[in-house]
Amino acid sequence: MNSGATRAGATRIRRAPDGRLAVTDRWGREEVFDAVIATCQSWLLTTAIDTEEALFSQKLWMALDRTRYMQSSKTFVMVNRPFWKERDPKTGRYPLSMTLTDRLTRGTYLFDNGPDQPGVICLTYSWMSDALKMLPLPVERRVELALSALQKIYPDLNIQSHIIGDPITVSWEADPNFLGAFKGALPGHYRYNHRMYRHFMQQDLPPQERGLFLAGDDISWTPAWAEGAVQTALNAVWGVMTHLGGHTASDNPGPGDLYPEWGPIRLDD
Repeated sequence: MNSGATRAGATRIRRAPDGRLAVTDRWGREEVFDAVIATCQSWLLTTAIDTEEALFSQKLWMALDRTRYMQSSKTFVMVNRPFWKERDPKTGRYPLSMTLTDRLTRGTYLFDNGPDQPGVICLTYSWMSDALKMLPLPVERRVELALSALQKIYPDLNIQSHIIGDPITVSWEADPNFLGAFKGALPGHYRYNHRMYRHFMQQDLPPQERGLFLAGDDISWTPAWAEGAVQTALNAVWGVMTHLGGHTASDNPGPGDLYPEWGPIRLDD
């Protein structure tokens, strides 16, 4: 048997004539697998990846399409040292700290690698409409705006004098392979999340919908956290094992074995 996960840069997933799953990568190479685990951002299954319609039910396609992803932006600068740990001789206070504000920056975070080593400041970590304010701007302008906002909070601090190297920024919604930083469910989306999460339980699905498994934090109940990615990965592994005729040891049941007892409550579709 040949089983595996989708290739990086997969462009097509279809049912092969022998009933297995054929995956084509971006170089045009096609391989056939008995089972496939897709860990990509779920919208890619309807955009960048030509996914055969019959591989999922209409209700699961609806859940994938209606999943909501949040915009998010971060901008980082490297500084010569973690100067925020040096107390002001006049006030005895630290000159800068992790900062949450309703100004443009929203969240500012500090990282150091020791007192004599360069440090990093995440000048701004913003979501949704605040991230969209940054989206059209080049990195230099993002830094300028963030420093201006922080200057109003810390008027006696000259962050610019500590910056070394070039800044780095990311807007996840602008990346074709991310299309957003993470899932952010809306009211009424519970049933969609439930359809995606329980998809690894495929024993009751029609044959044409079996063999392709979903995993990732956006399939889980805890998007944006590694916990959700790991949990759904374990679910998918149990699903592949079961799909290929395997089973867990009686004294060490897997997530699918205990799903009827511990699985999330299902609402009417």
